Amino acid sequence: MNRFDQIAHNWDAVPRRLLLAEKTFNAISQKIVINSDMKLLDVGIGTGLLSMYFITKVKHITGIDNSEGMLTMLKEKAQKADVNNISTVLFDADKQILTGYNFDLVISNMTFHHISNPESFLKQLFQNIKPGGKIGIADIETEDGTFHDDNAAADVKHLGFDKTRFNRWMITAGFINTDVSRIFEIDKNEKKYPVFLAYGEKQN
Repeated sequence: MNRFDQIAHNWDAVPRRLLLAEKTFNAISQKIVINSDMKLLDVGIGTGLLSMYFITKVKHITGIDNSEGMLTMLKEKAQKADVNNISTVLFDADKQILTGYNFDLVISNMTFHHISNPESFLKQLFQNIKPGGKIGIADIETEDGTFHDDNAAADVKHLGFDKTRFNRWMITAGFINTDVSRIFEIDKNEKKYPVFLAYGEKQN
């Protein structure tokens, strides 16, 4: 059982997480026209805080996460809401290869700093997106190590990211029309931690 399994049952009780999911959805919606034919992938879906904004707007959502506890909470939430267009896959981006998918849109919220090699994983995502498909990844900008209470316990692999560097990774992976811009600041520990949205497209 990892840390996220242990805290899954209280995950949605933190207001800043709910606000960040809303801000991320709004930022993605400003970049991408969402339609009911879309097949969507949520990387690090957790309890579905971000995906729930898309659930009535797309055809199907696949959520991947390495926490069984988080996925269990999401399944319970979907069942209570009578949602049947979402499926989950227990997946570890550090140990498994994503293959065999064909998504219209990939989203992610505060997951990439937990992935050992995000540059390599972006290339995997590119291979699993349809021509003309799009990606929107929200994560924290470079921080001083104080965002998480315990970086080791939280399995933090990166203390945020430099926006220019992340944009370079997107381009190297194959994405075009990329943009990595600040969308929000998280208030925590009497500090402000900026969050960016990395956007890209796969050429038709």
